[in-house]
Amino acid sequence: MKKAAKKEAQAALSDDVVAQIKEHAKKDAQVNVYMQKDYIQMINAHKQQRVSPDRQEAISRATLAINSAAKGKGSADLLSMLLGEYSMKAWVGGLVDTAEIYAPNGEMIAGYNSNGGWTEISTEAEYQFLHQADQIYYDAYKEARAEINAAAKSPAPESAGGAGFDTRV
Repeated sequence: MKKAAKKEAQAALSDDVVAQIKEHAKKDAQVNVYMQKDYIQMINAHKQQRVSPDRQEAISRATLAINSAAKGKGSADLLSMLLGEYSMKAWVGGLVDTAEIYAPNGEMIAGYNSNGGWTEISTEAEYQFLHQADQIYYDAYKEARAEINAAAKSPAPESAGGAGFDTRV
């Protein structure tokens, strides 16, 4: 599963996404703030579009199934069903209703309990995508900060209109 997740993440990092990541890193380096909010929003939007499963559709279907399931008296009934291409296991009618939603590849993508509601669970591909994107960002940020620091250490060029002289012998 890890190998497939790495491939999926790599495919989602198209040239235009990589260019956007580097541009954000350079912009952030200019103000010396690592990973500003606009970068985080941009990378999460790309992750959602290109890597993440359709959790909301699966959660909506699972919620409907849980709410319409007959409540048992004192013992939990296992409800196992397909939600389109996703699947769900739910335990309904005990002290706390719980459910788990699985992607087509078998990874759990969301969990539910009636005390706390739904929790999204990241997939391996999402982790890989963020890891690879953050590595690209880190390298670009580090390079930009090095350029900025080098420019700050080098002497400013002399102005063309001022008088100057050379003291070398």
